[in-house]
Amino acid sequence: VSMTSIDTIILDTEAPSVSLVGVANLTLPLTDEFAKDGDYLDLSADVSDNLATLTTDDITANLSTLLDGGGSEVPAETYEDGTATWALALEDVTLTADGLKTVTVTASDGAGNEGIGADDITVDNTAPMVVEGLVAAPGHEEVSLVWDDPTGTDDNYAGVVIRYDVWGDYPTYATPEPSYPADEAGGTGEAYDGTGASTTHGIEPRDIYYYSAFAYDIVGHYGPAAPSAQDRATNYWLGDVAAGMGDWGADVGYTGYVDDADFDKLGGAYTQTNPTGYNAECDVGPTDDMSRTGIPEPDAQVQFEDLVVFAMNYYVVAPRALPFGHVPITARGLSLRLEERETSVDGVEIALVLDGNHHEVKALSVVAAFDPSEIAFESVRLARELRTPVGEAFFWHGADDSSVQLDLAALGTGVAIGGSGDLAILTFRRASPRYALAFEGADLRSPDNERLSADLIDLESQPELPKTFRLAQNTPNPFNPVTSIAYDVPRECEVSIRVYDVAGRLVTTLADGAIAAGRHEVVWDGRSDAGDEVGSGVYFCTMEAEEFHDTRKMLLLK
Repeated sequence: VSMTSIDTIILDTEAPSVSLVGVANLTLPLTDEFAKDGDYLDLSADVSDNLATLTTDDITANLSTLLDGGGSEVPAETYEDGTATWALALEDVTLTADGLKTVTVTASDGAGNEGIGADDITVDNTAPMVVEGLVAAPGHEEVSLVWDDPTGTDDNYAGVVIRYDVWGDYPTYATPEPSYPADEAGGTGEAYDGTGASTTHGIEPRDIYYYSAFAYDIVGHYGPAAPSAQDRATNYWLGDVAAGMGDWGADVGYTGYVDDADFDKLGGAYTQTNPTGYNAECDVGPTDDMSRTGIPEPDAQVQFEDLVVFAMNYYVVAPRALPFGHVPITARGLSLRLEERETSVDGVEIALVLDGNHHEVKALSVVAAFDPSEIAFESVRLARELRTPVGEAFFWHGADDSSVQLDLAALGTGVAIGGSGDLAILTFRRASPRYALAFEGADLRSPDNERLSADLIDLESQPELPKTFRLAQNTPNPFNPVTSIAYDVPRECEVSIRVYDVAGRLVTTLADGAIAAGRHEVVWDGRSDAGDEVGSGVYFCTMEAEEFHDTRKMLLLK
């Protein structure tokens, strides 16, 4: 009798399936695709196998790229209904350096087959940089805030929050002043949270408000406090102290104007020492910068300093107006003029200036003509003073080869342009040292849509050419790391300007070629021609043109 024994062998050549791998942030409200230290992360994956029954030990995650000190084979904490998870291992974690991190999940069956899946998350532990250029400006029951475009403060920029604090001692300000909010939760309240570069903070009661701006990124880091992101302003016009003739005080309100009723109240308080009650509201001068929009520094008497501030704001301010800065009014009546601002060898910036305006002008349309053989229009921008959110402005321009049209209007019922100053800055490419820009027409309207008349003052350049070659001393000097070097050229010729070190070695060439007649300037940023930063020390700037040769000693201090 013979017997046969049969063994069964199961072949498994198929790797486990690993899909829907996801590493996510459970902490952040704005995103689950970024993470910072201390966040609570979650990792999960769908895992299955055609033959084997897998356990948590068979499913591992490589957390070494994501976690500081993380393991390369971390078993799943749970594996239920085909889903593996890692939670506790990713709670309140310290992450590796900034950047995109890949987390890999590997499943192994008993036959040694491996299935792999992965997902990415971005680590960001770098706070944004400081917000630059915050400026607070007064208004009627509001403060306008503008700042530089904050987009570049962080690779993962998400917005700006502005916090404020208040002095709390109107109108005498005799108590110690407050500090600027030190962080994103400081101060007494929030004035703004968003992605823009301007806002209007409507706020009462009357006081001096202190603002700090902080950029934040998508993971919730906030930038530091710094002077460039801090400013203060009143939420009222200095000198606006009366609702009407004999109608004074906070209980009856304020108009937003400085007019005859306000001067009537000033007259009743004038030359009083230690004014009491509402008369203390007239004690507005001097201001910290001697301007009509500065911070009042009451001196317990109503006298000449206060009169000057009242006078500067007389019929200039309004409840809703697009304000200029402190620009003296030089014209007796309304005028528009074209005024040269910045010039270079091949370019010029020209301002459209409104003068003699006491919030009469609501809108205007102007056309200026030029000779295209002399200058060519390139661009135009609204003047910074009119980019304030105290009131919105509509601004449009159109241009052809020989003219440019600008239309501007302050939006809202009764809203006007509040004073005098630059309306817009036009940039032209210059083909000739002499040029002209002349008004073809101008249409100005009041808040009631009445036509206004204005003097129109054209621009005809009269460049004063230098009579001799000259190399000026650099400014500043000493410097770190940027300095400007001015030079004169009386006629077009070949000019070279070079910088040498004390050993006579050439460091960089700042100019080398034909230069037009005129006054010019070059800037040295403390780098060599190769782009390398040079060290502290003495350097020599030389200028050569025709028979002219001169040298200036410069001192770089780091």
